[in-house]
Amino acid sequence: MNRSIRRIVIKGGYGLGNFGDDALMVAVYEIVARIFDPKFIELKCHNVGYIQRLIPGVKAVALNNERHKKVDLLIYGGGTQFYSFPLTNVGNVPSFNVVWRNLKKPIHAGTKIVRKVRRLTSQNINARKIIALGIGLGPFVKNSTRLRECYKIIRQMEYVAVRDTHSYELCEKWGCNNLSLRSDLCYLPNLWTVHKQNLHQRSSMGIIRRIGIIPRDWPHTYEGDSYTFPLFQVVDELRSVGKKVEFILFARSDHNWSERLKNRGEQYITWNPENSTITEFIEQLASYDAFITARYHGAVFASILGKPVICIEIEQKLRLLSDLLGHGSRLWSYPFDASLCLKYILDLERDHYRSLESLNQMVQKQGALAKIIVDELGVLSMSVNDKDMY
Repeated sequence: MNRSIRRIVIKGGYGLGNFGDDALMVAVYEIVARIFDPKFIELKCHNVGYIQRLIPGVKAVALNNERHKKVDLLIYGGGTQFYSFPLTNVGNVPSFNVVWRNLKKPIHAGTKIVRKVRRLTSQNINARKIIALGIGLGPFVKNSTRLRECYKIIRQMEYVAVRDTHSYELCEKWGCNNLSLRSDLCYLPNLWTVHKQNLHQRSSMGIIRRIGIIPRDWPHTYEGDSYTFPLFQVVDELRSVGKKVEFILFARSDHNWSERLKNRGEQYITWNPENSTITEFIEQLASYDAFITARYHGAVFASILGKPVICIEIEQKLRLLSDLLGHGSRLWSYPFDASLCLKYILDLERDHYRSLESLNQMVQKQGALAKIIVDELGVLSMSVNDKDMY
């Protein structure tokens, strides 16, 4: 280990009660802790309340805590951390009210606006080295502030490992340094070994009996939020032919879907990190034969568990992952025809053996790429010289 690195901060969507981001948090911490002494590692989290339940003993600090204004190594740890959407205005230019408030103050008004935008991105973390592990980029609203900030931050990084081809092409266009096309960090080999015992027994006969539905609220685009009624049509039809269909919420923030399910009298599972563990939740997922998911990590864990999956294309990253999963996946796209989704279920059932083989090959390949991230991080850690210290 390089002894010049004493302050390491890992930043991501941690602490929001989202299973995908919480699993990424565990994965990136495992990767970084293989290279650096855990006592030097700190997680920047939206909410630190349950973090030590998932990673006992880890140092976790809220995003608004400015205790670490300077760090040796800032790591953007997995997930889609840079994006903006047209309907929700996430990451766009400051609102009129923000601009007007600052313009009414005579001193350095423009500078204050810029600083406000920068705080949204970096939380004032001044890092000697910045890297990204297994991240995804976009989509972006054209000319949005978030796009410009992402461009600036990414170009400052000394190492960028992205999880998909779109992110790679974007970073390549931007002229990023030390860029690699790798994988989602959750594919790290042996990370979830305990969950993989007897996973193929339920579906070894090629019959899909139990299906997990993983929806998500999607206020960002008109098209992406239009799958609700067709999905309920699919569920009702599957149940009418004897399939057991159950809903799974990966985040408590899916308030609209929670309300919809309650109104239909549906029983559903919700990821709750305050009283559950990632181990227990993955074991619940392993009990299904197939999935229909609007969550990216719903498809990631479906593939890890060797389960065929239908990806609901509410955004581009679901298409990218579905393409990667090959015969183990189908892509259900706008306008979300229910009959087409039902056909996909039959296709996956008829082509079951080929689906499982495709998933197994893909998971092995992605696992090898995730392992390379660990190796490259180890090499990178040795390249930091003491003369680079503050």
